[in-house]
Amino acid sequence: MKESWHADRIERSEEFWREERLDPAAAFQTAKCIEISASERRCLEVDVSIEARTEIVLDETTVADLFCLPSEQEELAVGYLVCEGLIAGPEDLVSIRKEDKALICKIGGRKFQKDVRPIVSDLRINPEAVFKALDMLNEGAHLWRRTGGTHSALVLREDGTIASFCEDVSRSSAVDKAVGAALLAGADLSRCALTTTGRLSSVMVSKAARAGLPILVSRAAPLNTGIDLAKRLGMTFVAFARRPNLYVYSGEERISYEK
Repeated sequence: MKESWHADRIERSEEFWREERLDPAAAFQTAKCIEISASERRCLEVDVSIEARTEIVLDETTVADLFCLPSEQEELAVGYLVCEGLIAGPEDLVSIRKEDKALICKIGGRKFQKDVRPIVSDLRINPEAVFKALDMLNEGAHLWRRTGGTHSALVLREDGTIASFCEDVSRSSAVDKAVGAALLAGADLSRCALTTTGRLSSVMVSKAARAGLPILVSRAAPLNTGIDLAKRLGMTFVAFARRPNLYVYSGEERISYEK
């Protein structure tokens, strides 16, 4: 089976993955394009991801102006506010409502601003659990297979089960949504790992740290700012993770070979 129509040329690419069932909220639309191969040309109808503008408003103040998939909006709001240190968790919110292109969030009690703090955690995870999470990223990425235009993020519990999985056209919003979905499901993020398909910058490390995640893993490349911040925070930072290899830049003590 080929991985995706957009990665490998196949005979009937315009129909590939059409039989795969997607959540009705998945945001994609069809577009026409011309495939040019040597001297041959043909018209194709393909699926493309939708990018929409979304504002997050906290107590009448706009705190974010994002371009992302117009799906999983409550998860996005909760995850963004937690990952940016504006709330401690979903329990801080009195309400979230959608109003046109804005997510209107009301907070109960005092204003909150959480700094990025060092990670203190005795969580340990087996490499095989990480590889299985990476497999789950591939298996769950229905919209990516259909369009090639999304990133994925997954929150993995200590016992190897999935707390959340989300896709988005933005790697940051994919992480925000996955964090929000895990928190809304009642997950203890201090006992979880975050796995993503996006590059690991200082922004991604900051998001994970504010959410309380001690382990951050990506199939993609690290950036120097991400490595430096992860080291300062004591976070386990893994990039280019592809079976059978893990490349650990910080916090290798949390990668265990115990069964």
